[in-house]
Amino acid sequence: LTIHFSSSSQKITTSSKMIRSNLLIRRIASKHAAPRAASASCPGIAHHHGASSTSPVVVAPSSTSIHHFFSTPLTTSRQFSSSPVATELGSLLQREINEETEAADEHDGQLPPELAELQSDIAAKWTILEGISGIGSDGETGSGASVRMFRKEAGSNGAKIGIVFHCQDTEEDVRFDENNIFEDDEGDDEKEEEEPTQAVRFGVTVSRGGKTVVLQCRSGWDVSVESVMVRDGDTESVLAELAGGEGMQAALYQGPEFTELAEDLQTSFQNYVVKECGVDEDVAAFITMFCDYREQEEYLSWMKTTIDILD
Repeated sequence: LTIHFSSSSQKITTSSKMIRSNLLIRRIASKHAAPRAASASCPGIAHHHGASSTSPVVVAPSSTSIHHFFSTPLTTSRQFSSSPVATELGSLLQREINEETEAADEHDGQLPPELAELQSDIAAKWTILEGISGIGSDGETGSGASVRMFRKEAGSNGAKIGIVFHCQDTEEDVRFDENNIFEDDEGDDEKEEEEPTQAVRFGVTVSRGGKTVVLQCRSGWDVSVESVMVRDGDTESVLAELAGGEGMQAALYQGPEFTELAEDLQTSFQNYVVKECGVDEDVAAFITMFCDYREQEEYLSWMKTTIDILD
């Protein structure tokens, strides 16, 4: 008795091919099939005589229809459109964009004349750079919100001096007047309402020998020091950390509570920032004015990007 295994293997192989072929045919036919209720009128679908109409038998489509199925790009005739909510949001954003653009057109997309003149004066002593190395990329939305400044002339003992600020790190600047502490201006209709000035928080770095002293300051009616801490690294690396959000949440020692220092020591730190580091009234004014300008630019860019995505 001789058993021919090759014949059995061939039959099994042929059977497997037929199963795969039937599966492929079923997938293709299901793509072209209409709903079940109308299946009797669709090509590629037939019924056994006497069988239930809910049990269609798949008939292999022609080679031409298979070729057409695989060669035709997958497209859809449906056109996507915005919902009423998205349309309303888009119209409101566009209104704001138009208003901001109209205001910016007054300066032809350039710095306001007063700021441009001040920047020219500041640039004689400071190198001004927008953005932070390694944070964001050129042209990335929001990448110009942080600004670094490097003093061209070294400080005492060759120390490198830098400044970093963010256009949104602002707050209303209220000047305390002890003589008018009880004065009520609410009923004074003749007094013209003025937009409150903005105070900007910024960091001044003094680096030497791989160590950096960071003086956290505030510019408003005048320049004041709020804290003093020490960090490892040079000016560039420390400025990047500060711009990246390294601050009171860091695990490192933040320095003493500044207001608890002796008053003459507080005054001496403030004099150091102004006279030794060169953060005078012009520099403080530039920081405040440039923050306002840059925030408006970033706000406009934010709205344009948002409307492109949501509407």
